[in-house]
Order: sequence, then C-alpha cells, then structure tokens
Amino acid sequence: MRASRLRRTGSLLTLLTALAVGLPNDALLPTTLSLVKVETTKAVDFEEGTLWILALGSDARPGEGLLDARADAIQLIGIDFETGRAVAIGVPRDSWVAIPDHGSNRINAGLNLGGPELMGHLVEDLVGIAPDYVITVGFRGFRRLVDSVGTVQVFSKQAFSDDEFGLDIQRGMNELDGHQALSLARARKSLSGGDFARSANQQELLKGFLRRIIAGEDDTGFMESGALSALAHLDTNLSLTELYRLAQAVTQVDLHRVTMCVITGTFGTEGGAAIVYADTQQAQRLGRDALDDMSLKPGCDG
Repeated sequence: MRASRLRRTGSLLTLLTALAVGLPNDALLPTTLSLVKVETTKAVDFEEGTLWILALGSDARPGEGLLDARADAIQLIGIDFETGRAVAIGVPRDSWVAIPDHGSNRINAGLNLGGPELMGHLVEDLVGIAPDYVITVGFRGFRRLVDSVGTVQVFSKQAFSDDEFGLDIQRGMNELDGHQALSLARARKSLSGGDFARSANQQELLKGFLRRIIAGEDDTGFMESGALSALAHLDTNLSLTELYRLAQAVTQVDLHRVTMCVITGTFGTEGGAAIVYADTQQAQRLGRDALDDMSLKPGCDG
C-alpha cells in the first residue's frame, strides 16, 4: 500500500508540474472548473485537522462565464484527516436568504452577484461553518470529470424517470456516465422531494465519484487521466503544492465514515417565484454537529 501510494504521489506531482509549464494559453481553453482559496482562510494543515470545501455546480449556459451564472448545486463538504471521516451538508439552491447589498434572494444568486467568496459567506451565515476552499464546476466540466474516470456507481432511494433529461433511474445502485450523472444532478420535477431530493442525489453523486477515485487510484494512469481532465480547464489561485496536497487529502476519506444531510425547510413564493424557506435552526444544528466530530446524526436532526 505504501509503495503504491508513493508511486501515485510521484506521478501526480510530475503531471501537475508538466501541466503548469506546458499548458496552452488560457484563452484557448474555456474554464469549466474553478477552485479558489477563500481570502479569510487560515493555513490548512493537511497532515492533521480538518478541511472544509464548498462545492458548487454552475448552471452557466454556452457562451456564459462559469461564475456569471447561478449555483445549481450547493454542497458543504468537511474532511477530517486523522479519522478519515467526512460530511456533506446540502443546501437547497432556492433557499431564501439575505444577500449583503442585494436585499433578499435565492442563495444560488450569490454566485453571479459576488462569486465564490460571496457564496462562501452566505453558506457560513446559514450553517455556521466557513469554507476554506470553493470549487465551482460547470455542466461540461462535470460531464468531463465523470467520463475521465469511466463511470460512477450512484445509489438512489427511489426509482424514477425524467423525460426532460431522458433519465431512467432504478432503486439501488446505478452505473452512470457523464451525461447521465449530470442529468441526475439536475433532475428535480420528477422527484417527490423536489429541491431537497435533488440535493440528496447530488450528495450520492459526490460519494459515487469519490468511490470511483478510491477504487482506481492505484491503477496505472488513472489519477493522471483524471487530473489532466480537470486541470486543463481549471482556473485557480492555489499553488501547485496546494493543489497536490488537496487532491491527496480527498483520497484519505473512509467511505464507511461519510455522513450526509440536506437542510430541510418549506416551499413558498417570493415575487411570484418558487423558493425554499430553509430551516435555519436545523442548519445551525447540523453545523455544530459536524464541527464536533465530523459526523452527522442519523435522521439529520443535528
């Protein structure tokens, strides 16, 4: 195990260095993935302690900038390096919140109003946890990431079909390619739980992607292929060292010690638009629970 990890470490570091000096001009490569360190973040110790990542899915359409759109998916992810525990707290994208200097709006509007930094602050206000990093991926980038690892196996609590996306999901495990995975992440109208069920499906997709990475991390060329796919279209303010250590940190997660919850609430309307009034008390309880031992209680009550 140690030998294979050292080989993977060396090959991944070599690839990152090669990409840093050999990629074509950024203008030739459309950005489909953004990874930024939040300005207020203190130095992250990748050897011990915890790490918080806010994962966003941008709904940018062709010709639209990745960060000039709304957030179609919002997941706050925590990792404990010492225990291998990880949590994911899903935020319904239509949650109605106060946005500084912009009145009240759906939380997903924070991406195009103030970028990753503002989204980080809005989620911190809701959950009580400040992310260290914010990663944003577009539709095309997400499809490419999944296809770069082949397929992902994703668990679904319910069987459903969605004609809008041509999606047919079975109860239990489903093997999905990039197009199917993106469709699952976006499907909502065909789900009984609406925005809440979609957020839960997005968490299962994240877990499925992590499961695939861990299963293939010792396969020759697997990590390099995935890294190349991501970095070729990445815009980031991280150094090569930080990118490398962050990638390695994710592979330390123990899949058996991952707990996930979605913030609940009630549906309503504001200005004629459908929104979600998030249960802010539950959101704060989940945040405190996660900070306590990087795990969430069964039932998601916090």
